[in-house]
Amino acid sequence: MAIAVKSSGVSSPFSVRSIEVTELPNTGLSDFVSSSATVYTLDMDNSANGAVTYFRLYDDASPTYGTTEPSVIVKVAANARQVWTVSSGLSLGSGFSVAASTVGGHAIGASPSSSFNFSAVLS
Repeated sequence: MAIAVKSSGVSSPFSVRSIEVTELPNTGLSDFVSSSATVYTLDMDNSANGAVTYFRLYDDASPTYGTTEPSVIVKVAANARQVWTVSSGLSLGSGFSVAASTVGGHAIGASPSSSFNFSAVLS
């Protein structure tokens, strides 16, 4: 798994960061942007998997995966990629954590069988 947080270098009107994660696991990544954030784009790539994957986004710095309620759950079809743009932004105040698994809802199932890649643009 690789994680990259990149700054755009733009100082005005706001600082933009991009996050890229390859092979997002069901065990999640907790608070890898250690501040409040506003998410503008979510890119969820499940094209390497022949089964549905559920992407979870938490407004929580250290969620208990499988117990903590996600703020957003996205069902990403098998062999597909979804890109969401939130024009007014999705505001997160308590942290930015994510996970991916084969089970919908709050429960955490197995990790996807192949790479589930995720990227985001946020400020």
